[in-house]
Parts: sequence; structure tokens; C-alpha cells
Amino acid sequence: MALILCPECNKEISDRVKACPHCGFPFEDKIDGQDSVQQVEIASVNISPKDSTKTKKIAVGVISVFAILALAFATFGTIKSNNDKKVFNAYIDNLHLVRMTMLDGGSEAESLLNLTAKVWYNSIFEKRDSETDKYTRSGGHGFNDNFNTSLGALFLDSSTLATISKIEDNQVSVETMMKDLQNPPEGLDKSYETVLELYTTYKSLTNLATNPSGSPPSAQGIRRNF
Repeated sequence: MALILCPECNKEISDRVKACPHCGFPFEDKIDGQDSVQQVEIASVNISPKDSTKTKKIAVGVISVFAILALAFATFGTIKSNNDKKVFNAYIDNLHLVRMTMLDGGSEAESLLNLTAKVWYNSIFEKRDSETDKYTRSGGHGFNDNFNTSLGALFLDSSTLATISKIEDNQVSVETMMKDLQNPPEGLDKSYETVLELYTTYKSLTNLATNPSGSPPSAQGIRRNF
């Protein structure tokens, strides 16, 4: 047992009394309060293991969420990569297609230019030829006096008109394809520039074939470039 001072009357009293014998100040509530505080503190200590388990569960949950997000981003990256490959490969296919289409149209144009040059030459130098006589001797009484008359007969012929129509249809197809190729994927810029150069020559060649001007020898350079 120990002596303490009563907080009310400041007289010495036993620390085990429930009330001051001098002034009657009660001590029982405080003791109960201390016990309740201790119980709360003990309770708080007792729940710590449970909190640890919860923390572990939360940590596992967070890790799972990050794993799912990582998988989602990886999947998205794969899909994007696959889409890029599809776009890349499709562009290459279109490059080959427009190249072959230009070569087809260019071949038709070159054949017509060769025939035009032949008619021009045979008309000027009055050279007989089974392929050109119907143009260079269109009057039926020898060679035409003017080579333009022979060329006019050539370009009014039904077979020539059919060839011109075929070339013009080819030009429309190529022009549409070139518009679709204007934005090449990364890594194909040089390929597009090469096809663009071919397209420039192709346009000159096909336009000259369908609407010739000047002397046929002037077309030789264009044909060589193509």
C-alpha cells in the first residue's frame, strides 16, 4: 500500500481507497477507466495478427491487379504490332500491284507508240509495210502526201481506239492506287519514292501514246526510262 494525495483536498490517503475519507472524492470511476483503457490497448494488440493477414491479402490483390494490367498492355502491344505488320504487308502488296498495273498499261502504250512511229516513218519515206499500208496509203492511190493524214487514219482506226480506251482505263486504276499509297508505313518511304518516279515516267509514256505530239523519235527517251 502507498500514500497518495487526494486531488480534491490535498490530504494523504491510501492508494487503495475508493473514496477520500476526508472529503469523499471518488476514485472508483478512474480505476474502472484505467482498466477499460488497458482492455482497449490489449484488444488493439490482439487484433494485430488479423491486420497482418488482411495486409497480406491486400498486397496479393494489388500484385494481381498489376499482373492483369501488365498482361493487358502486353496483349494490346501484340495486337498493335500485328496490326502494324498487316498494314506493312498490305502496303507492300499494293506497291507490287500498282507496279504491275503500270507495266501493263506501259506495255500497251509502248506498242501504240511503236506503231505510231512506224506509220510516221513509212509515210514520210514511202515504205511499203503490211501493217502500216492501210494508214500510209489510206487514199487507195499511193502514199498519202502528208504524214499527218496517215497518223489521222491510224488514230481513227477501231483497233487503235480500243487500245487508247484500255490505256485510259489503266491510267484511272493506277491513279487511284497511287492516291492510296500516299502515306507509306515507316520503313517504306524509299519504296514509295521509287514507285512515284516510275509513275511519273508512266504518265508521260501513256499520255504521249494516247495523244502524240512532236516527232516519234522524241519518245525514245521516255520509253527507255520506263
